[in-house]
Amino acid sequence: MRQFGTRIQTETQTRAPAHVVTVRQADEGDLDFFVWAMITAATSHLSRSCWEVLFGAPAEVATEVLRALARSPRPHWCHLSRCRVAEVDGTPAGALTVFDPAAEGIDALAGEFAALTAAENGGPGAGAFPAFPGMPARQAVFASCAPGDYPGAWGIENVAVLPSFRGTGVVDALLGHALDLGRARGREHAQVMCLDGNVRAQRAWERNGFEVRADYRGRDFEALFGCRGLKLLVQAY
Repeated sequence: MRQFGTRIQTETQTRAPAHVVTVRQADEGDLDFFVWAMITAATSHLSRSCWEVLFGAPAEVATEVLRALARSPRPHWCHLSRCRVAEVDGTPAGALTVFDPAAEGIDALAGEFAALTAAENGGPGAGAFPAFPGMPARQAVFASCAPGDYPGAWGIENVAVLPSFRGTGVVDALLGHALDLGRARGREHAQVMCLDGNVRAQRAWERNGFEVRADYRGRDFEALFGCRGLKLLVQAY
């Protein structure tokens, strides 16, 4: 696997066995690593990412769309400015996003996606991206199993750690940092969403104080995405 950017801007440090984990805000040099994290988090234990399924497009197209969304004008939960990167001894090892679900959640992302794919902005009508036929129907299936945001919660998403760094305290450092940011903003709860069946992720969330508050399942969702549904996990500060 290629090495990603290694610029260091210290915000939080925790010590894991034989490693120093440093968490910092992402910058432009982290774009490729961030896109990898988004795709990895949305793939989980499945054979292909939820982004590929939603777009009805191959992985390379989903990657380019996510790259564009990560740099869109308005921030949202898939925006580079909301990404935090964990480094182990100076090497990027994991990432997540932190955001305000009310202002930067799914509606903000949908708005930027619509602007990105509009013909006048270089979208499908102008050939920048292919058309995404059938996407509204696939979005509806996803939405049918998407729990609503927990009222007033601080959002955490796109959590991913490189396989070679799993078990070294990286995810705990990332979550601790994200929780501190929400606490500093006066939030009383934090939330994270998880694909049903992602046992490793759910155990990590629960180890860090989260508990399942909603568990939505559907046959159409399972037929399309390959798992039964989505879970919302919440932690009270």
